[in-house]
Amino acid sequence: MEVEWAPAREPAAHRAWSRVLRPVAAELLEGSTALATHAAETIRAEFPQLFDNADSRGENLGSTEANIRLFARLMERGADPRRVELPPATLAFARTEVQRQVAFASLTRFYRLGHEVVWEWLLARIARRADSQRELLKAVELGSAWLFTYVDASVAEAERVYEAEQRLWLRSTSAARTEVIADIMAGREKDARRAERRLRYGLERRHVAVIAWMDTAADEDALDVLEPALAKVAAGIGGEATLIQPTGLRAAVMWVSGACGFSAGRPPLPGSGGPAPDGVRLAIGEPGSGLTGFRRTYNEAVHARRVASLIGTGAERVTWYADVAVAAMASVDMDLATTFVHRVLGKLADRDEATRRLAKTLAVYLDENGSRSRTGQRLGVHGNTVRYRVLQAERLLGRGIEEDTLDLRVALALLPVVDGESAF
Repeated sequence: MEVEWAPAREPAAHRAWSRVLRPVAAELLEGSTALATHAAETIRAEFPQLFDNADSRGENLGSTEANIRLFARLMERGADPRRVELPPATLAFARTEVQRQVAFASLTRFYRLGHEVVWEWLLARIARRADSQRELLKAVELGSAWLFTYVDASVAEAERVYEAEQRLWLRSTSAARTEVIADIMAGREKDARRAERRLRYGLERRHVAVIAWMDTAADEDALDVLEPALAKVAAGIGGEATLIQPTGLRAAVMWVSGACGFSAGRPPLPGSGGPAPDGVRLAIGEPGSGLTGFRRTYNEAVHARRVASLIGTGAERVTWYADVAVAAMASVDMDLATTFVHRVLGKLADRDEATRRLAKTLAVYLDENGSRSRTGQRLGVHGNTVRYRVLQAERLLGRGIEEDTLDLRVALALLPVVDGESAF
């Protein structure tokens, strides 16, 4: 395969490229996922405040892996590193960071940290593959020159995209809306009528906040997938107006409002009242009134989503804050929550299927105020089965359930959260 990059065409350089750098690049492509995870963790360790939710972490990982894979392909064929066209995931990440108002200096540091990790990885493999000191020195010289040329070109291209997106963002209504929402959330905006004019959304009403997100990237624009799901929620709730704001590449928040509250009971939602697009998940706060309610219902939806993320793949498609309020409040400090659960439940916190069935039965039994018949109806088992399971749970606890009932209820609510299992 012909090498495109001029410095690698000289005979000694070409041999080092063919014998060392090209095989290392192929190895890098194969191991790109694991290395990208390590690089993304390194970036997050330096900027924890910028990657404090699943969306930002997922976008960072996707961008990092796409960059590493592109880097490996270009190095494998000896392409000119100055002719860089950043992958779509990296361009999208740069645009999203504009919307999150992350400074370009931080974005530059992301790239530098990622490429430092890649260079350390390359250096170790180059040293193993080189047959002689001369070949090692030549491969290191070429590899480092190629890498840093690539990094400079990548940063320059990212800066161009960032500046173009920033100009559009600053002119857009979305930026203005984001600013207003941020002011409301921080308590800086106290004039509801002024905020209404800026948002073009009635605030002196009842609101319900709904967060919709996708755990994996969609083949199409994620908002095109999320908006129909959000529209179905709004219709089910009986809201009269909506305000939808993207919060990342794969997430959006919607406020639904109405002058006279909302329909009784829970509305038909994606996953219950009809099929939802694959991969869409929802977190829903409780209704609240005015600016305070606008802010509170959103915070509740954020915590409902956090609990759903902690539970993991076993979480319901739709997570209502009212259902997980205790777990949300008690899991702010996960170390304390985990210690509490295992201290209160003891062997009843074991993760085998039989023990989890006993814990689930006990949780429902306490929720039904000790009624075996109602517990059996909810679980689809006979009342005698409920009685047997409760007795077994008491044996594992080492005490009767009439003791520490509040602690038991909280610990059972937290159990699926601390272990990432399906919710009761």
